[in-house]
Amino acid sequence: MKSKKHANAAWHACGIALAVAAFSAQAQTQTQTEGGTASEPLPASATATAADPAAAQAPAALAAMTEAPPEAPAAPQTRLRFNRGLYKPGIERLRVVRRENTVNNVAGQIALNVAFAVLVRGAAVQGFSKDDLGGDTLDALKDDPLGVNPAMAELNEALGKVATDIYRKRAEAAHATALTDGSTPEEIAEAGKVQAEADTPLLPGPWHLVYENLTGSDELFRLKFGAELGRPGFMRPPATCFYQSEPVAWAQWQADNWQRLREERTKAVAVCTETLAATPEKRW
Repeated sequence: MKSKKHANAAWHACGIALAVAAFSAQAQTQTQTEGGTASEPLPASATATAADPAAAQAPAALAAMTEAPPEAPAAPQTRLRFNRGLYKPGIERLRVVRRENTVNNVAGQIALNVAFAVLVRGAAVQGFSKDDLGGDTLDALKDDPLGVNPAMAELNEALGKVATDIYRKRAEAAHATALTDGSTPEEIAEAGKVQAEADTPLLPGPWHLVYENLTGSDELFRLKFGAELGRPGFMRPPATCFYQSEPVAWAQWQADNWQRLREERTKAVAVCTETLAATPEKRW
């Protein structure tokens, strides 16, 4: 009787062991099917991905959402036309007017051979100011933007921003009118375009280092710069600006790679920008 009981107990224990083994084998098979091993379980992210296929697309979607949006196309800008006006070629670069330029011009007037002595085309030979003299370019600044007349560079860019605002408002007004006056779609689109170039030209003035005193040996020079906005017309002269520095010794102009000239250039552009930007909108 006891043997029968022991045999039953043994069979019961064996059944439990078989059930545990089967459960373990099933769990291992399921884990391997999902891409892991029994001794090396899958990471939580992989398990979540297998359970929910949409989760696999989440990182890509999140990356797309966090990427910077594409840059919008630059708004149309209006530039001013640079026009030499009455000045001879050469006004585009910095020129130095020294005492000898005045002496040579007087001699040139006597010989009726003034060449580039006077900056303005068609200027009378008799009577001149040292500010009208052409002077000489500087080899030291031949390839340096510092030597370029600011009316061609910084001043033009600064006033271009003012012109852009003015011409954009004009385009908006023209577009609004075209929408109501029976214009064709092509005419409406054209009316809303901002002009790339302003009607009003920008004319340079001198960009010169001019000697201060005709006599003596002080070697003082002033930086002088000017510009005009608009065509001269009857009873409507162009808007003008003018800047000149304090007289400074030539050695100081040259010091530290023309640092003084760079500083004065910045001041000259600021003064002319403020002055010409105040020109009434109807004059642009």
